[in-house]
Amino acid sequence: MNKAQFNVKEEDVANRLGLTRDQVRELRAGNLYQDEDFGKVGREICYTEAAVEKIRELLKKTAPGVRLGDLAPMKVAAPKTPASAPTVMLDAVVVRIYPHNPQYLEALLGGQLITIRVANNSKFTRDMVIESRLLVMKNARMFDFVGRCPRARGKW
Repeated sequence: MNKAQFNVKEEDVANRLGLTRDQVRELRAGNLYQDEDFGKVGREICYTEAAVEKIRELLKKTAPGVRLGDLAPMKVAAPKTPASAPTVMLDAVVVRIYPHNPQYLEALLGGQLITIRVANNSKFTRDMVIESRLLVMKNARMFDFVGRCPRARGKW
C-alpha cells in the first residue's frame, strides 16, 4: 500500500474520537491490519480514513459498561490468516535462540517451525515451553510471546 494513503496521524484519530492514544493503540492491536489499515510514516503511526471508520464502528458497538480493553478480541473484517491458524494462546517449544537478533527465537508449534517475537531472548533456553499468540499481520505468520521473560537462564 502506498504510504500516501496513511494520512491520519494517531494523535488526530484520538482527538477526533475523544479517546486517549493508549485506547486507540489497544483498538489498533486487536482489530486493524498493518500495511492495510495503518503504517509508519517517518516516526509516527498513521491510519487510513477507512481504518478511522472501523474504529468508529467498534466504538458504536460498545455497551456503556464495556471497557475498551474488552474490544481487542473483536474483528472488524475477516482475518487474513488461514482458518487453521491458532487465534488463542498456545504452548510452543523453543528450538533455536538467535544470538545476534535478541528480539526473536524459533519454536516448534504443532510440528511446524514458527518465529516468536520476545523482548529479549538472552534468558531463554532450548526445550523451554512458552506461551505465544498469533499476531494479526497481512503478509507474515509471526507469533508474540505472552507473559514475562525468564528471570534467570531457563528459570521462570
